[in-house]
Amino acid sequence: MEFFGGALLALAVFRILVSVKEHRLLYRRSVPFRALPEDEGLTAEDISFCSEDGATLHGWWFAHPEAKGVLLVCHGNAGNISDRLWIPKDLADVPLHVFLFDYRGYGKSRGLPHEKGTARDVRAAYQVCLQKWGGSDTTPRVILYGRSLGGAVALQAVESCPVRALVLESTFTSVLEMGQRFYPWLLPNLFCMNRYRSDLRIALANVPMLVAHSPEDEVVPFDMGETLYRLAPRPWGFFRLAGLHDEAGWQTSREYADGFRRLIAEVLP
Repeated sequence: MEFFGGALLALAVFRILVSVKEHRLLYRRSVPFRALPEDEGLTAEDISFCSEDGATLHGWWFAHPEAKGVLLVCHGNAGNISDRLWIPKDLADVPLHVFLFDYRGYGKSRGLPHEKGTARDVRAAYQVCLQKWGGSDTTPRVILYGRSLGGAVALQAVESCPVRALVLESTFTSVLEMGQRFYPWLLPNLFCMNRYRSDLRIALANVPMLVAHSPEDEVVPFDMGETLYRLAPRPWGFFRLAGLHDEAGWQTSREYADGFRRLIAEVLP
């Protein structure tokens, strides 16, 4: 009996350690802002809003005078929205309002991040877009853009939040598969708490989908991007990026930058 009691205690301790390790790997959040919109010559409205479970969230709304819709940005797992000011700056020539928001635990958003929490957060951010944009379209003029973890977060919203298009950049198929490939010793099949099964949720994303990924990505394997695109109900275009995970994007791929703008023009005529 003592042996089994000791084994159960060891298993419980191991599970706690795995949970802590998973959280640190998945949510590399930062609270202090590294810059403000005005530091980049941008004008933004400070938005404070609440998730459905009462978590207080924060975001920046970048208005465009000729906007035809809204780009809702779901950022990656590190830093906060102050690290993404290049997005509205790069898209100044695109007729879109841009909404950057932080998940709970990031920046000024309160709480601790977890899979169910980020799902609630993106749904709340979507409601902000509807309130700010207005209009009575059956399908609101919102485009979801998610990068890395943000792609998985964006896919959490597609079932309940109608959008015009979805852009997934450097996104994984699931945290479970990432764990199986890179951390098998953590026994992800047994202990993975935040699974983010994008490979299953993507079937619900019945909208034009653009996927971009770099073969040089050292964090999220390139074939995961290919898999997501293959599973997309309405694939619009796949773009091969250049550079490592933190470098790859429309800034290093003219073809992707042009494709992104073509998608906007097509779904927001």
